[in-house]
Amino acid sequence: MGTLIIFTILFYFLVKFFLDIIQIEYIKKVQIKSDELTMLNLNNDFIQKSNSYNTDKLFLSVINLFIQMFILVLFLFGGGIDYISNFVRSTSINFINFDLQIILIFFIIINIVNIPLSMYKTFIVEEKYGFNKMKISLFFKDRLISLIIALIPIIILFQSFLYLYDNYNNYWWLFTWLLFMIFNIFVILIYPSVISPLFNKFEKITDEKILNVIKDLSDETQFNVTDVFVMDGSKRSSHSNAYFTGLGNVKRIVFFDTLLEMLSANEIKSVLAHEIGHYKKKHITKSIIMSSIISMITFYLLYILMNTSSFFVSAGVTIITPASMIISFLLLFPLIEFFLTPLYTYISRKNEFEADNYAKEYTNKDDLVSSLLKLYKENLSILKPSPIYSKFYYTHPTVFERISNLKL
Repeated sequence: MGTLIIFTILFYFLVKFFLDIIQIEYIKKVQIKSDELTMLNLNNDFIQKSNSYNTDKLFLSVINLFIQMFILVLFLFGGGIDYISNFVRSTSINFINFDLQIILIFFIIINIVNIPLSMYKTFIVEEKYGFNKMKISLFFKDRLISLIIALIPIIILFQSFLYLYDNYNNYWWLFTWLLFMIFNIFVILIYPSVISPLFNKFEKITDEKILNVIKDLSDETQFNVTDVFVMDGSKRSSHSNAYFTGLGNVKRIVFFDTLLEMLSANEIKSVLAHEIGHYKKKHITKSIIMSSIISMITFYLLYILMNTSSFFVSAGVTIITPASMIISFLLLFPLIEFFLTPLYTYISRKNEFEADNYAKEYTNKDDLVSSLLKLYKENLSILKPSPIYSKFYYTHPTVFERISNLKL
C-alpha cells in the first residue's frame, strides 16, 4: 500500500510539473500570424508582454508544486501529523476537543505557509505588469477575514462529523455528506449579500445609458436583472471580470468597475446576456448536482479508508485518530481528483460556449466579440495555449475558439 501511495504522489508531481514546463515551452515557440493579430487588433508587443507575464506565473506554479510536495511528505512520511498529535496531547487544552485542535493547527500552518508565495505573486509578479493595486495592509486584512470565515465552517462541520462518526458507525459518511451539501447551498445563498461585502463594496449601476440597455435585455430575456452591481475590484487589481452568483431569488450579476470603464453600453449588454445565459442554462444548478455526486463518492471513499487504518499507517501516520485520518485524506485525495480536472474543464468550457450562444441570440455578436477582445487584452491572456495544458486548466475557451463559435 505504501508503494502505491508513493507512486501516486510521484505520478501526480511529474504530470503537473511537465504540464507547466510544456506550457512554458509552447508559448515561447507558438507563432501568432500577422493576420490573426490584425483581427484581434493586437501587436507583437502584446504577445511579448503576455508571454512574459504568463511564464512568470507558470514558474510560480512550479514553485508552488514543490512546496505542496514538501508539505505532503513532511506531514505524512516525515511524521508531521504525529508531531501535531503529540503536541496537542502535551498541551492539554481541555476546553477544545482533541481532534479539533489537531485540525485547527494543521489548517493554520497551511495558511501561514501559503503567505510568502501569495505575497510574491501579488507584490512582485502582479506589480511588475501593472495589475496590483493592493496595499500590504489590505492583503493581510483579506487573509485574516478569509481565515476567520474558513474557521467557522471547519469547526461546525468537523464537530458535527465527530458526533456522527461516534454515533452512526455505518452511515456517518452519508449524514456528513448531507450536512456538507446543505452547508454548501447555504453558503451559496448568503455569499452575495453576506460574504462578498466583507471584501468589496457593491453598488447598483446608476448610469442611465447602461440601465436602458439592461431594461431592454430584461424584457427580451424575461429575466429580472434589477440586481446588477458594480464591484470595486480596482482597489485590489486592474484585472477585469464579470460573474453570476447566487440561487433562486438570491442572485445577482456583478461587474468589476475596471470592466465597466473599458466597455461601451452595448458591450456591457452582451456580457450581461452571457451571464444571464449561465442562469438560463442552469449551469450553477448542474454544477451543484455534479459536485454533490463527486462529494458523496468522496465521503464514501473516506468511510472505506477510515475502516482500514493500515492505509494511514502506510502513509506514515502512526497515531491514528479521526483528525489524523482526515488530514491524511485531505493531503492525498487532491492527487487523485486532479486527474478529473480535464472533465471539469470540459464541462466548464461547454458552459461558456452555451452562454456565448445564448448571448448572441439577444445581442449583437460583434459587441460580445469586441468585449471579449478587450478582456483578453487587458488581462494579458495567452492567445494560443498548449492543447494538453488547455485541456487541464483552461476553464474558458481560447479567444480564437470563442470568436470562431460566435461567428458561426
